[in-house]
Amino acid sequence: MPLDELAQSARCAGINSVLRNVAKGGVLKIFLAADADAKLKEKVLLAAEECNIPVETAADSQQLGRACAVPRKTAAAAILKK
Repeated sequence: MPLDELAQSARCAGINSVLRNVAKGGVLKIFLAADADAKLKEKVLLAAEECNIPVETAADSQQLGRACAVPRKTAAAAILKK
């Protein structure tokens, strides 16, 4: 799984930030942590499906947070359009 894409691109981290950017049409790809809350994952997956955005799964929220260079866990992250 190429989480290194997050380090090399404009990105956002966190469920709310991802959903906000999806609604604006500014997301290229979404990453979801495997250990994220099921209801939150469902929201993100539904939004991604509606907008035809590819979704990849990260092993856990700690790993996803590190890939985004944030000092905490994150359940979702996205690569933003430029």
